Amino acid sequence: MKINYDGQLMTISLTVKFRGKSVQINNVIIDTGSSHTIFSPDILEEIGLVYENGDAIYEAYGIGGSAPFFTKVVDSIQIDSEIISNIEIDVGILPKNHQGLLGLDILLSHSFIIDLKNLELYV
Repeated sequence: MKINYDGQLMTISLTVKFRGKSVQINNVIIDTGSSHTIFSPDILEEIGLVYENGDAIYEAYGIGGSAPFFTKVVDSIQIDSEIISNIEIDVGILPKNHQGLLGLDILLSHSFIIDLKNLELYV
C-alpha cells in the first residue's frame, strides 16, 4: 500500500467494519510512537460505533497531555488487502482534526513493514 507523505506525517487509508457497517477512513497517521490504534469518535459515528454503558473508559497520555478514550472490538480493519478481524481499537478525541492513528498494536502484531525509501506499507 502506498504511504502518503506531506513532509510531516505519513498517512494511509483503511476501512473499519463494525456490526456489519463499514467506513473508509483517510489520512490515518502511521504512528510508531503510539502503543495503540485510535480513531476519532466523529468518523466512527457514521457506522454506529459510539460509547455505550459498560464500555471501559481510560486515560491516554502523550506529548500533548492526556485525553479520555474508550475501547471497542470491531469486526475488522482492512489495510490494503490485509484484513484484521475482531480487533480492539481505542476511540477518543485526536488533535488537529486527525481521524486516526495506526499504532504499534496493529503494526507489530501483524508484522507490517514500513518501507521509507519507497513509501510503502506491507505485510
